[in-house]
Amino acid sequence: MMIFKNKVDLQKTLEAISAYEGKDLDLLADLVHAIRPTNGDVLKERVPQFDRLIFLLQSQTNYKIGLREYLNRLLLGKQLSSSLTDANIITGLDFFSELRKRLVHKFLPYQPEKNTVEHILVNVFYHSIDGKWILQIPNEKCKLLLNVLEVDGFFERNVQSPFIQDILFAIRVITHRLTGIAFDFEVLRMVPEYHCKESPFAALQDEIDNFLKGLNTGLFNRSNQEINFKQIHVLIGQCHEFINTAYKNKSKFGISFQLHQQLMVIITLLGRLSIILDSFVKHDEEDSKTELAKFIKSIIFINSGKAEITGYLNKATQIMAHEITQNTGKAGEHYITSNQKDYKSMLSSAIGGGAIVAFACVAKMELASMHSSIFGQGLLYSINYATAFILIYLLHYTLATKQPAMTAATLAKEVESDLKLNNNYLNLAQLFSRIFRSQFIAFVGNVFMAFPVAMALMFIWGTLFDVNLAAHKAPTFIKDLNLLKSPLIFHSAIAGIFLFISGLIAGMVHNKTKYKRVPERIVQHPALKRLLSLNSRQNLAKFYENNISGIASNLWFGIFLGFIHPVGEILGLNLDIRHITFAAGNFALGLYGQGFSLSLETILMSILGIGVIGFVNFMVSFTLSLLVALRSRGIPLNALWKILIAIKNRFISRPASFFFPPREIS
Repeated sequence: MMIFKNKVDLQKTLEAISAYEGKDLDLLADLVHAIRPTNGDVLKERVPQFDRLIFLLQSQTNYKIGLREYLNRLLLGKQLSSSLTDANIITGLDFFSELRKRLVHKFLPYQPEKNTVEHILVNVFYHSIDGKWILQIPNEKCKLLLNVLEVDGFFERNVQSPFIQDILFAIRVITHRLTGIAFDFEVLRMVPEYHCKESPFAALQDEIDNFLKGLNTGLFNRSNQEINFKQIHVLIGQCHEFINTAYKNKSKFGISFQLHQQLMVIITLLGRLSIILDSFVKHDEEDSKTELAKFIKSIIFINSGKAEITGYLNKATQIMAHEITQNTGKAGEHYITSNQKDYKSMLSSAIGGGAIVAFACVAKMELASMHSSIFGQGLLYSINYATAFILIYLLHYTLATKQPAMTAATLAKEVESDLKLNNNYLNLAQLFSRIFRSQFIAFVGNVFMAFPVAMALMFIWGTLFDVNLAAHKAPTFIKDLNLLKSPLIFHSAIAGIFLFISGLIAGMVHNKTKYKRVPERIVQHPALKRLLSLNSRQNLAKFYENNISGIASNLWFGIFLGFIHPVGEILGLNLDIRHITFAAGNFALGLYGQGFSLSLETILMSILGIGVIGFVNFMVSFTLSLLVALRSRGIPLNALWKILIAIKNRFISRPASFFFPPREIS
């Protein structure tokens, strides 16, 4: 591929072009490769070889004539419109389909039809940095190059010329595509404010049709002072307001990747339309060749992004991430204590969660002794985990490690607020201390209840049936808590990742419930109308709306934990999970199973292991969730350092606030 060839000499390339009489693209690709700056120059916004190109063309007439004639041969009869209408436009409504297409283009570049300008641009400006450095070249230098090559400016070209007609056709195509997408059912339902009102997109299409007709008949001038042109810009602004309204309504109606892709296409096409129109009409402050230079730079930039992946991912996921984390953030507010009453309530709910986990620990121990297939074992484990987690959720108890994924969005919201206030993240540091102490007391409640309840269950079973149920698994339980004898940190990190994913699932399900209007559909379901009263259907719909995201999140968390070890066995990998509450319950089972004959060193190592498990669970889940939450709000990651400093200062000045709530003044 051309991208790997060595740097070519600019002067030798110009000599080759001046002696060449064909229409092959390789020499033009060599010329651009010779001009292309290094990454360092791009960062410094310098294109040194571009100045040398102009100097050589000015000093050597044969270079100038050869390059001009070569470019004329290449561009003769080439269609321009597809470079404006199709280049770097999302072609599908499926996120993964578009991502897959761009990945393919990254390794096997897209090839347009050979009779198009797009074909030239794709094969000449093939490097990922081309669009960026081209835009960095000052317009005055580009104008100088056009003067040297004796290229006609934008406004010296007749409206009926193929070049201008191609541009007019592109404007018409873009406008019709805009109208078609804007009138899609999924888009319209996001903007009920525009119901029974004239769509700005329809008005834009009519205005542009009139403008193009006037240009072709000589009725209108190509001037930015033309009243029709001014009206077009007003309508483009109204179309942007339409899109902004749709995004504002996402918190009310939800949003899907498909709809987000449609809105992204509309935004791209509106931007493309503005670029073309602004270059196409005369501006008092710009001359003809400067406008042409800006137009050419824009086309090159547009056509250099077909394989661009990072930018697409950022655009495609930011809105969805914001909506998902927004939903988890609302739920996460219940996991943050503010006063002593909340603190005690969190302890009580965590105690309840720890008791349920203790039963799940005993159940899992017995399930492990059953003879079943690898899949069967994973299924049984998953049912056990999911039942415990869903029961904890429905009884309004707390599983400590579920908090980080839910509270990170609330923290990111505070970061956004502090950035606007420019107060060095003081409010954020205070909020973090509340989150930390809430997590701390939840850990305490879970651990200090899971241990005695699991121990009590063993005592009761042993007293009734004179059998030590935990004897066969006790050595494994104790070994799994030893930092030196097991990959405890790795397994704890896996659990943290699953906690993070389950938090995302909660937000996705909540968003989809709104977007699909599931509660309304339950209330109006024809079969349910025959079985249930209106009040019962409304209660069912309300229960679904309030709980389905939590149930789905805990169900999948249970499935992840249940199947990870069987999947590891199939793949021959040491995959497993360590969760702090289950670790506390397993420690009780191991201690009982060993007949309380553990050494002090082993007991201390086990307690240390439980603490490390909780810390890793928390840090992995919280860090991943916070990164997504920050990304969803467009907050730069370099803000993390200042955030850490603010938290450190808060801890130094008020360390107790990280563990205990403030005393209430009576």
